[in-house]
Amino acid sequence: MIDRKALWIFVAAFLATTGAAIWQLSLLPDWRQMPLGGPGSHNSVSGLVLFATPVSLLLFMLSPFIQWLALPMESLPSLRRWSGKWIVSTSVVMAVLQVFIVARSMGVVSPSGLGIARGGSVMIGIMFMIMGNIAPKMPVPPRRNSFEIDSWDASRMLRFGGKLLVGLGLAFVLGGILLPPEVWARVFGSLMLAALAAGIWYGIKLRRERSMHGARSITTSDN
Repeated sequence: MIDRKALWIFVAAFLATTGAAIWQLSLLPDWRQMPLGGPGSHNSVSGLVLFATPVSLLLFMLSPFIQWLALPMESLPSLRRWSGKWIVSTSVVMAVLQVFIVARSMGVVSPSGLGIARGGSVMIGIMFMIMGNIAPKMPVPPRRNSFEIDSWDASRMLRFGGKLLVGLGLAFVLGGILLPPEVWARVFGSLMLAALAAGIWYGIKLRRERSMHGARSITTSDN
């Protein structure tokens, strides 16, 4: 079902991030207070934040399993190939993120608040672009009833959504590097709302095209 090499990379990343979380938690005098800038820092958060990365990895793994349950057997080889790339990409990104979190809590790295914010924006943008590149290539579940769009239109919808995600990702990367943080909420919020509106519009457009095609087919058959 899942590419074996990708599965081993996921298992290694999950064990490494979980082990790093447990190890760092064991070093803290109080697990409810993990310093953000080294042992002498006055800024702290709950040590349970360390487990956000392995939990996120598990959630990212749900998507291939859900698709595996919904897809027919002939689509599984394609799912195996593209889900493997998704799993490897997210595993690497989450592992790098966990290394940064642990290193920062130990005081090994001490970036400024602005540097962390810009780095977070870039990471979000990279994740968007990974999703936008992989999602359109994933196989589409078969149509189950008349209310769903067919596989061809669903593929078109995924391709359009993939382009939106890549565009959003690029905006987050460039905006995180070039724009001042004061305008991030307005710019990024507006872009995400615009992408959502575009996705809804395209879905309505596909359904309207399908309805018009069905009406023409009925008219042709009656004649």
